[in-house]
Amino acid sequence: MTDDKKATEDVDSAGAHALLRAEHHIIRLTFWQTILSVAGVLIAVVALYAALTESAAVRQQTAAAVWPFVQLMLEDYDTGDAAGFSLAFTNAGVGPAKMKDVRISIDGTVARNWSELVARVDGDTESTINRNFISDRVIRPDETVVVFSTNNANLARKLVGAVSRPRGALTFCYCSIFDECWLADSGNNLQAPELVEACPDFGSDTYIN
Repeated sequence: MTDDKKATEDVDSAGAHALLRAEHHIIRLTFWQTILSVAGVLIAVVALYAALTESAAVRQQTAAAVWPFVQLMLEDYDTGDAAGFSLAFTNAGVGPAKMKDVRISIDGTVARNWSELVARVDGDTESTINRNFISDRVIRPDETVVVFSTNNANLARKLVGAVSRPRGALTFCYCSIFDECWLADSGNNLQAPELVEACPDFGSDTYIN
């Protein structure tokens, strides 16, 4: 083997080793870059999850701070010589309640106003009564709205038996200021109204005082 050929082989061998070292260096660099990229993605995902979780918690706390809870109140008295009856709604929650439609039925027949309600119980439509509107109004926390009341003994006694279960059925819906809505039905547990996406439209069956 000549000196020139040996020198050429030495040069080729040195070049091959240098290229191999460079390739190993590039592989190591690419490996760590991949690790750092994956770590960056994981950190971003964790940060996003934490932000979403915190945002959801804040929304829940805010919603709880303005949570309304509307209760139906049926009150009556009968001393023998006198009797009275009232139907009212009170907001026992901590936020305002946006009342939507209310539906009242007796023996399966809807009463759309006071006159129809009195007619359902064979009462005197000329009886002295107090009444107020309830649909499409806002009830403040701790506020009570008396929808109707009477001190006419005969009418009061008839209403007590007709409006209460099982003859009477009253359904109402209300929403918070964040448009979270609850549907309550006297045929079910009024202390656990159903959370709904939106209040139903009772249309012509809506009670209008």
